[in-house]
Amino acid sequence: MPTTPAMSARGETAPRVLVVTYALDPTADYVLRELNARGVPFWRTDLADFPTRSILRAELRSDGQRSDGQRSRWAGGWHDRSRGVDFSALRAVWWRKPTPHEFAETMSGPELQFAATQAKQAMTVLGSLPGVLWVNRPQANADCTKPVQLAAAVEAGLPVPETLITNDPAEVAAFAERCGGRIVTKVLGGIVHTENGKRGQLYTRRVPAEQWDDSRIALTAHLFQREITDKAYEIRVTVVDEQQFPVAIRPTHTLADGEPQLDWRQNSKSFTHSATTLPGNLQYGIRQMMDRLGLVFAALDFIVDQKGAHHLVDVNPGGQWAWIETTRDAISYAIADLLEKGQAG
Repeated sequence: MPTTPAMSARGETAPRVLVVTYALDPTADYVLRELNARGVPFWRTDLADFPTRSILRAELRSDGQRSDGQRSRWAGGWHDRSRGVDFSALRAVWWRKPTPHEFAETMSGPELQFAATQAKQAMTVLGSLPGVLWVNRPQANADCTKPVQLAAAVEAGLPVPETLITNDPAEVAAFAERCGGRIVTKVLGGIVHTENGKRGQLYTRRVPAEQWDDSRIALTAHLFQREITDKAYEIRVTVVDEQQFPVAIRPTHTLADGEPQLDWRQNSKSFTHSATTLPGNLQYGIRQMMDRLGLVFAALDFIVDQKGAHHLVDVNPGGQWAWIETTRDAISYAIADLLEKGQAG
């Protein structure tokens, strides 16, 4: 039988979905409009609102007995001046793209550091609430680094190009030779960077032979990977729980030298996208990899070569998807379904 939504003290339906993302997030809006249409109560906020514009109250209370003794849980909620969520009603958290906590400008450097640690640790009370679905847990997002995701992919049977992570220039030439003399480099973290007040992005870049022994490689760790030189097209797979939404990304033209563009994100307007299908073994491998990484949502990037072989090159637990008109509505509905259902218990 259907259950009656919990009511707030003012008689309003208490939000049972918490959405944590930045204020002007157009991608989140697609899902939130769908939740509105379904009458699913939610509260949207950002980490930047805490603690300056919102209040957290959590009190540890006994919740009965169990075989190993006392059982307890956190009671309370997280609210701003007008709305919020009560922990007792919370059933799902969509942890999308929050921005950092903000604090009073009067704080000193040490005070800011202390306050940031306190605020971050306080937010983990949400993760201890039972019966709550997370899309995704912040720790799972943080743990999905390039080394971890590529290892999980291989363990799940997914094909990954040969990869080297090193700060030793002497290792690069030998690796390149094993890869037929064609390698690329990618950042290990996010591609967005700021220099001299200007925002830029670090895309996949080919490494020519004269740079294989560059002494600057020793300055920090670098990721090198075999270049898929016979690339036919790419596939972006958006995964929402058990559902997979693959889209083929094909170039409308090649570069002046006849080479395919290394990174379609560098000029997305020169590509078309259309719905496609994945081989069964690839679908199974993706599910296995997602389980290993503890992810409910992710955007995966594959390169398909001229022989039809698929090569996984990236797993982004916070990847964007609304720009793909072909699958945008279906993904919105899938995420809304998850959040509406939440987790039993």
